Amino acid sequence: MRSQKVLVEHEHIAVALSGGKDSVLTLELVNEITREIPQIELTAVTIDEGIDGYRPSSLDIAREQINRLDVNWEVRTFRDLFSMSLDDMLTRTETGPCTVCGILRRKALNQLCRDIGADVLVTGHNLDDTAQTILMNVMQAQPDRLRRLGPHIEPIPGLVPRAMPLRSTPETETYLCAYLMGLPIHQVECPYAIAAKRGIYRDLLLKAEQETPGTRHSLLRFHEKVASFIPVENTDMGRCSICGEMSPLGEGRTICRACELLSDIGV
Repeated sequence: MRSQKVLVEHEHIAVALSGGKDSVLTLELVNEITREIPQIELTAVTIDEGIDGYRPSSLDIAREQINRLDVNWEVRTFRDLFSMSLDDMLTRTETGPCTVCGILRRKALNQLCRDIGADVLVTGHNLDDTAQTILMNVMQAQPDRLRRLGPHIEPIPGLVPRAMPLRSTPETETYLCAYLMGLPIHQVECPYAIAAKRGIYRDLLLKAEQETPGTRHSLLRFHEKVASFIPVENTDMGRCSICGEMSPLGEGRTICRACELLSDIGV
């Protein structure tokens, strides 16, 4: 937390809370670290995409954690923000569910954090999550995304800075920690996860880690070295001509990916 300047420069900390083990553990630890620091305000933030059979039970877990810790909690739904749930959106587009969800969730979290005046958003991404994302960006030749990937020690225009205190902790250890601490954990898998391309990179990394232990940490160190060489101005950030938000815009584009998706869906 200190190395990512969360406790040095920020007074209103938002923690992304989904109800999963990593987010529940992150909120627990951040609350423990900050509760004796009077100038810091802590708020848990949750995005409810509207996934039947999955999100309601995770919200129950999140609510249990909130009530136990007695921290502020802000929830926004896709229906609130985009006039339609994710389940309904997917009946109107051929774009993969994880692509739609990922793009709109990032937009929703950024907007929510700005609405509540948060200085930083702390997420529960663990080592496995982070290494998979780095590998995906490398194999898809997307160096600008490597620069935008948190933690954001140097702010990127238009984005609430992200902090990722669990990014060097393997998933097995975050699970074990949450279990030993007796934390409530949502263990239902998202019904759309089977379609995620991330699974390809997860399997690659699992095999690589078995054959060459330390591969995930090596990818993390690679990202730290490479990202510092990519100037912030090379992250393709621009202002969307529809929503007015700062967002990654490719060459010749004036509309952010979220607005493109919403237009395709008919929202």
